[in-house]
Amino acid sequence: MKLQQIDKVRYRKHLNMASVVATAVLIFFALVYGQVLIHFFAAADGNNFKLNLAGVVLGVISLLVVFNLVRHHPYLIEVMYVWDLKQANNKIYRKLHHIKTALANSDNTNIDAITILHYYYTASKQQYNLDNNTLTMESLTADIAKLDSLITAQNLTISVDDYNSDLLKQF
Repeated sequence: MKLQQIDKVRYRKHLNMASVVATAVLIFFALVYGQVLIHFFAAADGNNFKLNLAGVVLGVISLLVVFNLVRHHPYLIEVMYVWDLKQANNKIYRKLHHIKTALANSDNTNIDAITILHYYYTASKQQYNLDNNTLTMESLTADIAKLDSLITAQNLTISVDDYNSDLLKQF
């Protein structure tokens, strides 16, 4: 996944609107399905919990179908980019221990590990900035500085464009 410049204000505005619309659509679908199920299958004792629960489940499924249909709409470009960015970061995070271990075991010469870490730190910084996550920014900045000094010490030229998710397969 290639990193892109995203307008933070536009992203937050579109994310908030998408969240509100998704919530409203879920409520609408759950109520409609629940009422239809109650209308046709209501129990004589008046306990319709299972039908209402089925309405919510059908509402979630319907929301996922609608979301899958509109996810490529231009209004959601920033939201989907950050969604994909978080998924890419999560793939790396799950192997981060192995990547750091491989780098340490190679006396800091494993170019693939350095490339992955460079991408991960840069992508994480962008993600944290877009989501206003300031709690972990300090440690991330320290990790970036440490990696940058390693890259400089080894006279390497590493770019985020060098990253490819196939690099993770070896870890």
